Amino acid sequence: MKCAFLVLTATAVSITTPTPILADDYLDRARIQQLLSVQQLLYNDKFYEADSLTKTMIAQYPDDPAGYLFGAVTLITMMFDREDNLYPEEFNRLIDSARSKAVSICDTASNCTCAWMCLFLGHAEAYRSLWESRFGSLVTAIKKGRRAKKEYERGLVYDSSLYDLYFGLGLYHYWKSAKAGILRWIGLIHNDKDKGIAQLYLAADSSLISREAAHSALIWIRLDRKEYDSVVAGCRQMRKRYPDGKALLWPLARAYYNKKDYRNALQAFQLLRERIADDPGNYFNLIECDYHSYRCFEKLSLEAEADKVADRMQQYYEKIPKDVRRRQRTKIALLRRAAKI
Repeated sequence: MKCAFLVLTATAVSITTPTPILADDYLDRARIQQLLSVQQLLYNDKFYEADSLTKTMIAQYPDDPAGYLFGAVTLITMMFDREDNLYPEEFNRLIDSARSKAVSICDTASNCTCAWMCLFLGHAEAYRSLWESRFGSLVTAIKKGRRAKKEYERGLVYDSSLYDLYFGLGLYHYWKSAKAGILRWIGLIHNDKDKGIAQLYLAADSSLISREAAHSALIWIRLDRKEYDSVVAGCRQMRKRYPDGKALLWPLARAYYNKKDYRNALQAFQLLRERIADDPGNYFNLIECDYHSYRCFEKLSLEAEADKVADRMQQYYEKIPKDVRRRQRTKIALLRRAAKI
């Protein structure tokens, strides 16, 4: 698997001559391989390699929205990984370029190609929604999410066999319902959770470039539904393919912790900390690991080990930015009390 992946990546980045887009054969096999390679790199935390590959795609296909979109996906993945708004201008520039390229192509393209353009337009709105939900305005995030849904539905009108569109729709339908709270309970927002899950299973089974993303999305949904054994099984399966990344360790650690399997939760949080410690960024994730590790040792009645974890806070407390101190104030306060800082 490792050798095959290296060959695939090398093949994807070796062609640098600009190639025109032909509407009727979009996407060709080579571009699908490139998009899959970007995702594989991201799942293994190879962020700079993924960024380099998207730049190669843009150079090779300057009129194609895919390179710009996946460049933006790479940046937002890096920002979410670090819990830090590191590249907002570049992210938005790439999203704008992806949108304008997709709109331009759709003006004269076949139905099949228009469906792909709607997918990319939907993803552009969806990733802006994600950025707004984490770093911007919740109201704007909701508006962008609704726009994304409309683009995915428009894409199905052009080509109902493009199952990647169901990935976007599945995410929208589930999380719109899950986050609606009392509005869903009193009937103002319809409960489409089951519909969203079914759409994600369809994308996981039949899409061209969204299968792994759909599997990952289903893991987070199972965590939300407190199906912890299924989360553990799904994470273990995907980690066989992506052993070097952190993205699958987070739901695995949380599932173990929530099901009160504190020994396995501790192992997962400590592995996360090892991968974060050399470059902790704004310390948000380091605090998260230390807090949960402390709690695990506490639950296991290993007070001396818990105290050692709390004492770590002295090593980096002064380096924590003000906004992170605010966001993590409860966990910081517990660790500082335990360490008697």
